[in-house]
Formats: sequence, structure tokens, C-alpha cells
Amino acid sequence: EAHNAHTHTHTHNNKRKRRIMGTIKAPLEQPPPLVPEFTNEQDVLQHYNNLTSVCEEARSKINELSNQAKEHELVVDAIKDLDPERKCFRLVGGVLVERKVKEVLPAVKGNKEKLDGVVERINEQLNAKEMELLELKRKYQIRERGEQPPPPDE
Repeated sequence: EAHNAHTHTHTHNNKRKRRIMGTIKAPLEQPPPLVPEFTNEQDVLQHYNNLTSVCEEARSKINELSNQAKEHELVVDAIKDLDPERKCFRLVGGVLVERKVKEVLPAVKGNKEKLDGVVERINEQLNAKEMELLELKRKYQIRERGEQPPPPDE
């Protein structure tokens, strides 16, 4: 019966989320990011390359931290049902230390939550940089090799 209540609440929350999304959609449509004015093609290209590089680094970091979070989740799944007094080993700063499950489990869960939070923040930053990159491409009509020109504005 508790499961049904949870399902009902979940369904209710989904309906509410949809309703909220519908009402806040307009304010989320933000103006395009400010792209600096450049006086020459070289400066535009340098800024474009810098933004591209920043985006690639962010994607790489997101991938790396997401993999670490998955590893933490595997550890949590492996030890969550063990006797809390059972000894286990944890690598801390390159040193293997002996602890009890009841000490390690909360620490690993906490680290995973922190990793998830960092991934979320980097993702937000990446989205902002990608929007800036798109606006830069639009404003200065930049195309990668082989990329089709955008359709003309009507």
C-alpha cells in the first residue's frame, strides 16, 4: 500500500512538474549570451578556438567525474548489505586503511553526492559556454569545415 502511495505522489509530482514547466517556459527563454565585439578575424577565431577548447575540457572533466561517481555507486552497492561491523579497506590518499563498513559507507555515499554536484555545476557551465559558442558562430557567421551554412533569416 505504501508503494501505491509513493506511485500516486510520483504521478502527482510529474503532473505538477509538467504544469510548472509550462508556466515558466517563457522566462527561461533568455536572450543570447553577450558575445564580445571583435575588430578583426584573428581575434574572433582565437576566441572561438578558446571557447571550443574550454567546452572540450569541460566534457572531458564531466566524463571523468561521472565515471568516478559510477565507481562510488558500485562500491556502495557492494557493501550496503554487509554487516556494519565488518572490516573493509579504503584507499585514502594512496594509502590503504582498514575501517569498518559503518565508517566507509557514509563517506563513499557523501563523496558520490559531491561528485554528482560537481558534474552538475560543470554541466551548467558547459551549457553556458556552448550557448556563447553558438551565438559567436551566428554573429560572425563561423562554420566548421564541411558544415552547411545556416538557413537565411526570414
